[in-house]
Amino acid sequence: MTRGTVVKHGILGGAVVALVVLTVVPLVFLLWSSLWSGFPGDFSGSFTLENFELVYLEQVYDVTGLFANSLFVAVGMTLIAMTFGLGFAWLFVRTDLPTRGAMELVIVSPYAVPGYIYAIMYIATYGPNNGLVTSALSWVPGVQAVSSHLFTGWGIAFVVGINAVTSFYLLTAPALQQMDPKLEEVSRIHGAGILRTIRSISFPLVVPAILAAFTVTFLRGLGEFSVVAILGAPEGFDVYATAIWSAVSLRAPPEYGMAAALSFSLIAVTAVLTYYYRSVTSRKEDYMTVTGRSYKPKKWELGSWRWPLALSIWGVLFIVWVLPVLVMILVSFHSFWTGIPTLSDLTLAHYLEAVTDRNVRRAFLNSIAISLGGATLGTALVVAVAYFTERTEYRGRGIVDFLCLSPLAVPGIIMGTAVIFTGLWVGKIHPIFDLYGTLWIIMIGCIIVFIPYASRIAIGNVVQIHDELEESARLFGASWLQGMREVFLPLFRNTAAVIWFYLLIHIFQLLTIPIMTYTSGTEVIAIEVFHLWTKEANLELVSALSTLFIGMTFFILLGLRQMGISFHDLQRR
Repeated sequence: MTRGTVVKHGILGGAVVALVVLTVVPLVFLLWSSLWSGFPGDFSGSFTLENFELVYLEQVYDVTGLFANSLFVAVGMTLIAMTFGLGFAWLFVRTDLPTRGAMELVIVSPYAVPGYIYAIMYIATYGPNNGLVTSALSWVPGVQAVSSHLFTGWGIAFVVGINAVTSFYLLTAPALQQMDPKLEEVSRIHGAGILRTIRSISFPLVVPAILAAFTVTFLRGLGEFSVVAILGAPEGFDVYATAIWSAVSLRAPPEYGMAAALSFSLIAVTAVLTYYYRSVTSRKEDYMTVTGRSYKPKKWELGSWRWPLALSIWGVLFIVWVLPVLVMILVSFHSFWTGIPTLSDLTLAHYLEAVTDRNVRRAFLNSIAISLGGATLGTALVVAVAYFTERTEYRGRGIVDFLCLSPLAVPGIIMGTAVIFTGLWVGKIHPIFDLYGTLWIIMIGCIIVFIPYASRIAIGNVVQIHDELEESARLFGASWLQGMREVFLPLFRNTAAVIWFYLLIHIFQLLTIPIMTYTSGTEVIAIEVFHLWTKEANLELVSALSTLFIGMTFFILLGLRQMGISFHDLQRR
């Protein structure tokens, strides 16, 4: 065995082992904790089914109600995201709608806005107590009653659905853009109108993209935490994720075993959906519409409907996206927000506090450290794993690919629970493995959550680099490591940059893993924002922090666009 082969086996084998440890071990300890009578890490306990009996037989957590609420949020979120996302994708890609470029910029901008900030924006804009719109229209009968629905399942489903429109759009627009327009032209030649062509030609041809977007959105909805925790609290609206968080973080003593037992009924559902997602995305050849013939995409002409439709869309965008952001910025400049802008109340005090407060500064630095480290380690891992699955003949490549997708079946709150249980158990084995209470455990959890998405980007681009380039290098005497360094990695550099920035942005925004794994001193900026609202209801300071948060993320995205990395690249699956 040559030195190059040893290096190859070592690098790729190490990546596969790391993947197995990250994706399998936390679930093993989650299962162990669900069957254990003591706390995680307490070896004096014993195996028992008591936790499952309490959760499912005695209904300590009203599992039926939690599942119904989770399903309601997931269905509502998916339908709203699909209606707007798919509709916008078709209008922007396949028609001559005016100002569609500016509209797309508005639609993809929420990529910089995490769900918990979205919820706070909607409270400031449409909340029943001091929402700007509610206060301005307080004289209209029924406005107060309608605004109160923001804190019900209907309001939660709407907010998370609007927040998911960006992802649904970015997942479906490329498929519509790559579709051969001649297929639609044949329909038009035979006298079919726009609606009939859309129903019978356009959407059926992009079924894999639609189903993939639908499944991913539905999975997100089932595990939704941040928006429900903020909007559902006033009315006591709970879902699986908030119940698990409550069991671990709010109960005294923590009900670890029951939280673990509760997790598995949701995992059973999401695992089936993840398997379905994998089967859908692996059958794309059944729907291939991009041919070797050149063609010039032809837009549908909307005629006299162009401007009325454009103005209507701008109205929708203003109500659901633009206005909430503007209101949040406005609130951040008020010493105390009452629902009505007051010039005499304007101040910069909240921004000064946001940049000088010791806790906020520490949280910001923690977020940067976790994001940079997680993006770097995560990129190295998924690139190596993608090379293993697509460039080698090793056995078990299909299993490795499945493991890459497996975290998709575990909602973030549950994965955070599994990671913290792993830390508690493993830390008892040897001090070197004790990561509990460190930034490392948060970073590891964040990497696990985004492995499915980052690996799809990596695998999709590895297959586009023909292996004959590396074969040529080997024919001229290059070792495997030299071929990687001189041929493969330079060609893969742009994709690696996309993956790195994808992980950087999403880890910086993530709440579900940090909220389950942080301790005093390891808070991140997402936790600071969440606690300032849930514990202090400090809308003004939260708005200032959120404005800085969004502004920084948005400028990063604009910078990436200038570098040639688009929003579509960052969302590719």
